[in-house]
Amino acid sequence: MLGIGQNGLLVVLPQLVTMTGLPLSAWAGLLMFGSMLFLPASPWWGRQAELRGCKFVVLAALLGYLTSFAVLALVVWSMADGSLGMTGGMVGLMISRTLYGLTVSGMVPAAQTWAMQRAGTENRMAALASISSGLSCGRLLGPPLAAAALSLHPQAPLWLMAVAPLLALMTVVRQPNDPPLPPVAHQSTQLQLSMLPYLLLALLLSASISLMQLGLSPHLKPLFPESTTQVSHHVAWLLSLAAVSTLLAQFAVVRPQRLSPARLLVVAAVLMGCGLALMRLPGLATLYLGIVVTSLGSAMATPGYQLLLNDRLSTGKGAGVIATSHTLGYGLSALLVPLVSGWYSEQALISVALVLAMGFLALSGGVCWRKAR
Repeated sequence: MLGIGQNGLLVVLPQLVTMTGLPLSAWAGLLMFGSMLFLPASPWWGRQAELRGCKFVVLAALLGYLTSFAVLALVVWSMADGSLGMTGGMVGLMISRTLYGLTVSGMVPAAQTWAMQRAGTENRMAALASISSGLSCGRLLGPPLAAAALSLHPQAPLWLMAVAPLLALMTVVRQPNDPPLPPVAHQSTQLQLSMLPYLLLALLLSASISLMQLGLSPHLKPLFPESTTQVSHHVAWLLSLAAVSTLLAQFAVVRPQRLSPARLLVVAAVLMGCGLALMRLPGLATLYLGIVVTSLGSAMATPGYQLLLNDRLSTGKGAGVIATSHTLGYGLSALLVPLVSGWYSEQALISVALVLAMGFLALSGGVCWRKAR
């Protein structure tokens, strides 16, 4: 549900601009506002998963998801037929995104914690891979589902996203609320200063991948200076290839638990660095090869540092603070885009992503060396 909603909403943005009369910048701000609310809410929901059980948090997240998209669809519908003005519509859209940010922020931490509870301590990596592969499948399915719904009616994708969580709710409500995992040796219930490297790894990963994705179009423009359509087509193919590569890594490497978390983290960091370096080389073939290698690395990195953190911090709280760090990384990338574009050019975004990946590689080596000691 979360993956479908994230990418499906991006597909219908042009229609939303047309129906509401709000500029694209206003919609971008609304989407960012909802995402930034994950910062305070994700750690809180992670703690609630430990106190009240993961089922409670997942149900709350699904209800919030359903309600936020229902409000969004109603407001857009009212603005499209003229019964709601610009000011009232903006207030309604802000309410929708507030509901989304404050409730849906608990979805991934609670789902990860619940999956690890069911899988047991020895199969935590496979459990995390299951949740990640679900997100990846949703991101693959979101755009075609939204496009198919658009052929029926401009507002159909919004109603699809509002109704679809009912299926998940009917499934989850029947599930037993699993007991928490037994405490791990040296596991703390409070975030400590020595755990900050793991949070910095999460921030560097999300910032690097976000900058890489934002830099695809500027990187392709010199190759196709007279055809923006070809640029868009190649971006779509590259993002689809990245999603498929992510799924491949999750099913072939992470889920079978072929590597320990520390080795997984180091291998992931090396792959990300090599992949982004390939993407900086001239030519289309190296760009495609580079995004495959980078996506393989990024898919392997998250369970690596998350499991290393969970050895020291309680599972629910660890999942919450990792989600917060990912959100901070996306915010950092949004701040870097205008700075990099102003100082250098948009073509330098992938180079900056490579610099962040080198920082990720150095920090990964330090974390694993410290753990070995």
